[in-house]
Parts: sequence; structure tokens; C-alpha cells
Amino acid sequence: MTRRVIAALVVLIVAAIAADWTFWYRFATIRDQTSVTIPGWISPTATVEGDFRKEFAVVAPADRILSPGAIAELVDYAEQVDSFSLIVHHGGAIQFETYWREFGPDDVTETLSMAKSVLGLTFGFAVEDGSIGSIDDPVTAYIPEWEGTDKERLTIRHVLQMASGLEHFQFDYSLLQNPFNKALRLFVGPSMENAILRFELTAEPGSEFNYNSANTQLLLLILERATGRAYADYVSEKLWRPLGAKPATLWMDREGGMPKAYAFFQARPRDWLRIGLAIRNEGVVDGRQVIPAEWLTAMFSPSPNNPKYGLQAWIGSPHMTERFYNRNTPFGVKQAEPFLADDVVFFDGGGGQRVYVIPSADLVIVRTGMTSPDWDDGVIPNILLRDLGYGKDPS
Repeated sequence: MTRRVIAALVVLIVAAIAADWTFWYRFATIRDQTSVTIPGWISPTATVEGDFRKEFAVVAPADRILSPGAIAELVDYAEQVDSFSLIVHHGGAIQFETYWREFGPDDVTETLSMAKSVLGLTFGFAVEDGSIGSIDDPVTAYIPEWEGTDKERLTIRHVLQMASGLEHFQFDYSLLQNPFNKALRLFVGPSMENAILRFELTAEPGSEFNYNSANTQLLLLILERATGRAYADYVSEKLWRPLGAKPATLWMDREGGMPKAYAFFQARPRDWLRIGLAIRNEGVVDGRQVIPAEWLTAMFSPSPNNPKYGLQAWIGSPHMTERFYNRNTPFGVKQAEPFLADDVVFFDGGGGQRVYVIPSADLVIVRTGMTSPDWDDGVIPNILLRDLGYGKDPS
């Protein structure tokens, strides 16, 4: 190969990288990011404006309903799994709140797939206001590019329930792979819309549960097309402002483009608490019905292929000692013992990012932290439930 040919190839490679710089920068640096660094690394971003009105009442340590022993257990476990925040709300106030690593109430970290459940909540508003006719509508009513293909069998309900049959790829940021891989382009590329439209079916819609971030990104595309609104503006108007939250942040694929909906919704722990309280109160916030009650019922009702999953959100019962996400992930989330209350519902971000809601016990729990392979879903809720008298022999 002559020097001239080599020089020409180098010029072509440099030009290709320069033309797709956003992708290449993300691809080269994402593997070094953690839940702590991601908020400062993502770019560009969009703001979900809030309407902060007041902070929560906080119970003085001497007046807590929780015993010192239970609090000691909570802290011990939270530290074992490298937590950043832990908040327990009961009886109209925060009973216990603590932070690690110099974090505080106004600091944000990445909470991964808890973002999926925010989109699930927001989808209910589009059904309520008529932007979405029905979740049993075919996806092609909103994605005409798929008309005349096998994806005409796919409904919005299938996608909400993680039963679409769409191709599934593990998160893989290895440098030794095809940089034009459709999943890689979905995860770090500059055009989420183009990426998701390339996905094919590998299973019959409705035939199996397979937790897949492509489903949530497809829902976001449907939502933005149906409402004609940017997601940041829509979720701000319908959910975030009515909650009285402070601003949150989304990661955009590019300036003026589309946000990533399957993760990267970054909010204060106390604002995750606001969502949990709205769910506990059947959608009512400050005396106003903010989230449609019927949508919450649907969201936390078992789906046909997984009794622990509803519409982009998780259900505590029935108990499974290991809850698996999908066919491509050989490990799941462990839970040694059942929840001591049978009405637990929760948002799940990988490795132990959680918002637990337990209406019967008037409990909402928020935990954020590093992703922990040792996370056990039952530990924190059951420490609190036992302390409140659940699980005791009634005799």
C-alpha cells in the first residue's frame, strides 16, 4: 500500500470521526462513567422545569416512630451496598433521611432505569388527554414507517409490558465491536429516532416478557409524535410542576433532538420521594388529582407474561428469590424473603436504585447509590415493616 493511499485512508477516517464526533466521544468515554460522574458527563441536556413550593416536614430524631435498632439496621445495610441517599417517609413526614459521600438533599446521581417508570407515568397523561387513543392501538398508528411489516402486529400495550418481541442487546461498550451496531447507536448515538426505527422483531408480540430499553425508547418516540411536544416540556407540565419538584435533567441525543428515556432522568432524592408519595396517594398531590387513578391501577397490575411487571413499573408480589430481567442477562435481582406487605410496588434502577411504595404501611422509601451486585430487594422494606409490626405472630 503506497503512502498516498495510506494518507488518503487516514484523511477519510479522520473526516468520518469528525462528522460523527458526538458518537465517538461518547463511545470512547462512557465506560469510565459511574452513577456519580454521569450527571456532569452527559451532554447536551434538557431541563424538566419544576415548580418547587416547599420542602417536606422532617420528624425530629426523638419523635421518630422508627426504633433506633431499625435505623441502625438500615444504615448498616445501606453502607454495605454503597448508598448515596436513603429516605423513609411515613405519617406525613420524613422519618429518616441520610446521605453519604458528601451528598445532600439537592445533589443528583444517575438512577438508571427508574427513568422508565417516569415515562410510564407520563404515558398515562397522553391517554387521559386523548393524544393516545388507547394503549391497544397498533404501534403503526404512530410509527407509519413500520406499516406493511411484521410490526403491524405490535400494540402499545405490548411495548409498555416489555413484551414487544423487539431485538434485545445487552449494554456493551467494548471498543472491539462494530461502531455501527444498532444497539450501540441507540445507547450513545446522536439520532435515537433513526436508531430505534432500525430494530426488528425477534419474537411474536405478546408472547414473552423481555425487559428491553428499546421498548422504552420506542414509547418515547410514540409519545412525542402523539402529543407533538418535546418530552421535557410535556413531563414538566403534566407531572413535574404539579408535584412541586425542583428541576430535573434529561440527556439528549443532540441539540433539539430526542432524550434517552430508558435512563438518565436525573432528579433529587426528595423529588423521587414526591413521585412515590403521589403514587401512595392514588395520584393526588396537594388535594388535586394529578396522576389519573385508573392509570396507576393499570400501571401496577400484573402483565400476562410477568406477574411482577405492569406498565413500565414493578410489583412486589409474588415473591421470587431471584427476579430476572431478560433472556440475555444471566443474573437477576435477589430477594431472600418475601415482602412483609403484599402491596409493595416500586421503581427499579439497576443495582439498587429504588423508589418503594407500600400504601398499607404508609411508607415511601427512596434509595440511591452505586450499582451493587449484592443488592437484596427485600432487606430495606422489611426492616421497616418489621419495625412497624408486620410479620409478627398475631397470637
